[in-house]
Amino acid sequence: MHIDTVEYRNFRNIESATVTLSEGTNIFIGENGAGKTSALEGMQYFAQGRSFRTRRDSELVRFGCTAALLSMKFSDSRRTNEASFIIDIARKKRFCKLNGADVTKLSEFIGTFRAVLFCPQDLQLVSDGPAMRRHFVDAALSQLYPTYVSLLQRHNDILAQRNALLRAASLKGTDDTVNMDTLGIWSELLAATSAKVAEKRCEYVQRLDKEVRALLSDMTGGREKTSLRYDRVRTESEYLELLTGNVEREIRVGTTLYGAQRDDIEILLDGRQARAFSSQGQQRSIALAMKLAEGMLSKEITGEYPVFLLDDIFSELDSSRKAYLARGLSGRQVVITSCEKIMSDEAKIFSVSGGEIREI
Repeated sequence: MHIDTVEYRNFRNIESATVTLSEGTNIFIGENGAGKTSALEGMQYFAQGRSFRTRRDSELVRFGCTAALLSMKFSDSRRTNEASFIIDIARKKRFCKLNGADVTKLSEFIGTFRAVLFCPQDLQLVSDGPAMRRHFVDAALSQLYPTYVSLLQRHNDILAQRNALLRAASLKGTDDTVNMDTLGIWSELLAATSAKVAEKRCEYVQRLDKEVRALLSDMTGGREKTSLRYDRVRTESEYLELLTGNVEREIRVGTTLYGAQRDDIEILLDGRQARAFSSQGQQRSIALAMKLAEGMLSKEITGEYPVFLLDDIFSELDSSRKAYLARGLSGRQVVITSCEKIMSDEAKIFSVSGGEIREI
């Protein structure tokens, strides 16, 4: 899979630009704030249907404008697709088209274009909290299985309803205001979606574990052994027992304490928790292996390598990890942003300044 062209109109600080990419390596060079990350952000938007930098689409529209346009032409071995997003803050709406047809549900679009994003924050995959690791797995699964997008949305909607009931009771300081029958219904629904979400995550983590083990062994010459596992694989009945058996405690804190939204992906290094017993360099190696493995699994499952989007990541890696990453991405379409000049005879180079993009 590769991107052919991307068009930007009033997106972030980019007033107007059309970029034609190479099927190999593409490098966007510019100072901080020049717009290079915005250019990459626009590409990534087509993979997830949202920005990796903000939850508010209104922030994506250029200051003083009422709407932004993103348009992309991308190809795989089967066909060429054309997609677009219009973010209209005046009407507080977003419009999406795929090959000329309106797209009304995100699950109908996600997975059409697939990309692996690697930004400096991803280097914290090991050391950060469970939420970041859950997001990593959920984002990967969403691109591979459109039904997972719908499942996750349903799970989050159910969780929001259950939390609203618990918050109301917590504010009153009593469970008298809670309709226990209603809470029981939401508990049953949450237990069902939690079990399904956990099952899909666990299956993916098991496959990811195999790839990460091999990559890290290769990266370290077999000196370090890493393993990944989903730490809480529970059945629907087990989730329901936890939810119904801890209602009083949940009312006191005003939130749901059990469910797939609380699960974690454990990362072990030589049999110990990598989060606590690994150096920063080792954690970066594991994160690097996880991102490369994400791309390899995408190829294994879909038959096509995704596009790799690297946001200023080379400045965060030492020379050996840079070299390993470069080897791992050889032959793929890669988009790189950098503050430093990276010259390559094989790469297509773009200069970004003040929201303007030009090919060098």
